[in-house]
Amino acid sequence: MNISKPHISLAILAGVIVVGGLVLTKTNVVGTPKAHAELVASYNAIPTASGKAIFLTQSANLTKNVDPILVDLDSQIISCSPNIDSLVSSTPVAGGSCVAGASTLATTTGLYLGGQCCGAMKDLTEYNKELKSLQQYKDIPDVPMNPYKTPIPLAKKWINYDHATTLTPGEQVVMDQAVHLSKEGPCCCKCWHYYVNEGIAKKMIRDYHYTAAQVAAYWDTSSIC
Repeated sequence: MNISKPHISLAILAGVIVVGGLVLTKTNVVGTPKAHAELVASYNAIPTASGKAIFLTQSANLTKNVDPILVDLDSQIISCSPNIDSLVSSTPVAGGSCVAGASTLATTTGLYLGGQCCGAMKDLTEYNKELKSLQQYKDIPDVPMNPYKTPIPLAKKWINYDHATTLTPGEQVVMDQAVHLSKEGPCCCKCWHYYVNEGIAKKMIRDYHYTAAQVAAYWDTSSIC
């Protein structure tokens, strides 16, 4: 059966669509009203404006399915704000990010502080590598093993430790050297994650005698941007 047309060919066989030589499967194309409705439902369930903007990018404006792991990451509290006190108020507010503005949340129950504040994650390969690499720090209590899902109380603990801890001159030299050795210091901007990672670095230097290179390696591994 010949179903070719000038300039474009379309063939459908065993759930595979071929358009102009491009192969699209049912797993990455939304071709039914039900599938589109599911994407809309996922979008509407995301609590922050940043998460919604990221989901729109990943789903190509609600036309392509998104990996459930990415949807889960989109559904966390995505914010570049250094202040997380507003998240424990009766009317929690998530600060804005590089991709969207602030959001008032109905609740923070079941939510974590998330990443992707500078842009959408589209490939889980680096994410999975990061989680695996972070396991080397599991013997240090309360170091987040998944910084893309950092519990609010844990973030608050490290931020408080950071603010309360003044390094000795010798320790500060190690910290300063780590900043120069790392790709972007504790984080790319002075958000909540920056101060969490700064607090963790102080702990590593003071109690675990980490070198500047070791601190820099941790920062580079614990990236959420």
